[in-house]
Amino acid sequence: MPIKNSFSCDRCQAKISIRELFRLQRNTITTCKSCHATLHSNGTISFNWAFFIGFCLTVIPAEISFYMTNSLFIMITAAMVGGILAVIGIAYYTYNTTKFSS
Repeated sequence: MPIKNSFSCDRCQAKISIRELFRLQRNTITTCKSCHATLHSNGTISFNWAFFIGFCLTVIPAEISFYMTNSLFIMITAAMVGGILAVIGIAYYTYNTTKFSS
């Protein structure tokens, strides 16, 4: 039995486009570009967890940096860096853990 890769077609093992990652929700239906199979997503991250992680990685660094430096510029910079890291981290986790079944 072949190893099932994440974010690939269940039938032909072709990789699914990274653009589908940002359209992904619960019970999303995707079409494989190679074999035209209809694929259903399994095991996506919930919105609540993604929101919580994004909130923690944005607000907490902003509050700490504003408390320590009392600078609005550094606070905004820390919030933006934390937010960008949150989006990249959640996208990476989703790409590596989402499975599709036909």
